[in-house]
Amino acid sequence: MSDNSKVKSCWIVTDGTTGMLKQSIAVAKSLNIEPAILQAVPTPILRLFPTLAKIPTWRLTMGRSPSWIKGPFPDYIISCGRRMAGLSIGLRRISKGRSKTIHIQDPRISPDNFDVLVVPSHDRIAALEKNFSNLVISTGSLSWLVKKQILAGKSNMVERFGPLDTPQIVVMLGGNNKRYSLSSSIIDKVAHNIIDYARRNNSRLIIIPSRRTPKKARMLFEKLDEEKKHIFWDGEHGNPYPDIFSIADEIIVTSDSVNMVTEACLLGKPVIIAHWGQEHGRLAKFHEIMNDRGFTRPLSQTEELFEPKILNQMPHIARKINAILDR
Repeated sequence: MSDNSKVKSCWIVTDGTTGMLKQSIAVAKSLNIEPAILQAVPTPILRLFPTLAKIPTWRLTMGRSPSWIKGPFPDYIISCGRRMAGLSIGLRRISKGRSKTIHIQDPRISPDNFDVLVVPSHDRIAALEKNFSNLVISTGSLSWLVKKQILAGKSNMVERFGPLDTPQIVVMLGGNNKRYSLSSSIIDKVAHNIIDYARRNNSRLIIIPSRRTPKKARMLFEKLDEEKKHIFWDGEHGNPYPDIFSIADEIIVTSDSVNMVTEACLLGKPVIIAHWGQEHGRLAKFHEIMNDRGFTRPLSQTEELFEPKILNQMPHIARKINAILDR
C-alpha cells in the first residue's frame, strides 16, 4: 500500500490539445494533486505504434529532447489520447516503474501498458473491464467542473443576464467536427427546432457558441438577439461558461460534443440533446448510454416526463484509481 498521507508529485504530459489537457487536469484535481504541466510532441512513428517506446533508447519526442525526460520522475504521470500513449509507455520504462502512469482514452493497445487506463463507456475497450483490473470506466468525458463553484457564480450571472422572469434555456452550440461538416439545411432545421421549443415553453434562450460553430449558425441565432428576449453571447465581455449553468432551468446541447454534454449533466438540470442528424459509431453509442441512464433526452422527445440525474463521477473515479495504485 502507498502512503496516502504523503503529498504526491505528478506530471501531466500533453501536446497542448485543449480537450485532452482538461481531462488530464480533471483526474489530477480529483486525486487532490497539483500537477506540473509539461508539453511534448511524440514522434510520428510513436503515435502510430506506441509500444515501440518499450525499446531501450527509443526516441520519444520530436525535436530536441526536453530536459525533464531524464528525471527526477514524479509519483504519477497522466496523459490523454491515443497519440500520447507512446510517451506514457516510454516514461514508464525510463523511470523504471518509479512513476505510475494514468492514461485517459482508448489507446487501442493492451491496458497492461499502463498502471491505470481510464476509458469512457462508449469505447469498445470498456467491454473488457472484467478482463483487466487496471481499467476504469467513465461515463462520457472527464470534467474538472465543480457544481458548488458554478452555483457560487449565480449572482454574477443574474446581474449580467437578468431579469429571470421567464424560464431560462442555456444553449451550448457546437458545430463542425472531424465526423461531419454541417450543411445549411441541417443548421436551419436544428435552429428552427430549438427556437420553436423555446416559444412553446415561453422560455428565453441564452446561446453560447463554440469555436466550431459555423458562421451561418451564428447568424441565425444572433438574429434572436434583435428580439431583445433571447441572448446570444458574441464573444465579448468574458465567456460566461460554465457559470451560466447556475441560472439555467434547462440546458440544450448540440449532439457533436461528448465534453459539452457530459459537463452539462453535472447540475442535475434537464439536459436536452439537439441532434444535427443521425449519429454513428462511438458518438451514437455515447448518446444511447446517456439517454438510457436518464442523464439526457433528445429534443424530439421532450414531451415525455424527464427527471434528470446528476452526473458527478470524478470522486468515484478517483477512488477507483487510488484503489488500483494502492494495491
